[in-house]
Amino acid sequence: MKTITCAAFAELDHIFLVVADERTARSTMKDADLRVNYTRDHPGQGTRNICACLDNVFLELLWHDKTTVSAESEAITLGARIRGEGCPIGISWRGMSPFEDTAEGTEPYNAPFLPKGMSIPVAAASLDPMLPFVFRTPGGTPPIDRTDGLVGRRQAPELATLSHCEVSLPDPGAAEHLLAPFRQISLRQGEYALKLVLLRPDQSVGRTITWSV
Repeated sequence: MKTITCAAFAELDHIFLVVADERTARSTMKDADLRVNYTRDHPGQGTRNICACLDNVFLELLWHDKTTVSAESEAITLGARIRGEGCPIGISWRGMSPFEDTAEGTEPYNAPFLPKGMSIPVAAASLDPMLPFVFRTPGGTPPIDRTDGLVGRRQAPELATLSHCEVSLPDPGAAEHLLAPFRQISLRQGEYALKLVLLRPDQSVGRTITWSV
């Protein structure tokens, strides 16, 4: 395991993994003993998801629903990823971007499911589909602070927060600069996978789960 460091840190919001289909997504959540808090369609992106919400992060499983993938989604590399032609891991930040003052910066993703005129900043390095897809979450409100009823009881009372996420990649060195802003993330060489350490309300380790493709 390699810890990565960075001068400008970002607040972790979402972690996602692309899986084969809805059946796989739901069985993966069930095997992890996580409650599905909500599901969403992404018209034009060609995806649906299910999410389990902790107090501090959203854990998302995403799949290609066989609908049309827009040109915008293809250009930002999501089409390749959901077809199994790239890295299936996504990481998002909320709030201030850690990439604006870097040489590469961000690229706007005009997501077809967003209102006209809105876009999602994506780390420019993520235009390489073999690297994780790193972006800013629209809205960016932590699960515990949401008041719209979307997240329900989250994973309470059993689990509270994500403590750490170990990301396994075939070439972790290539992603060091991209994931460096996220203090809760470390890298390991291996097949695409996520190892998630989840804490109870008393901050003891409640569960460690591994998701892989």
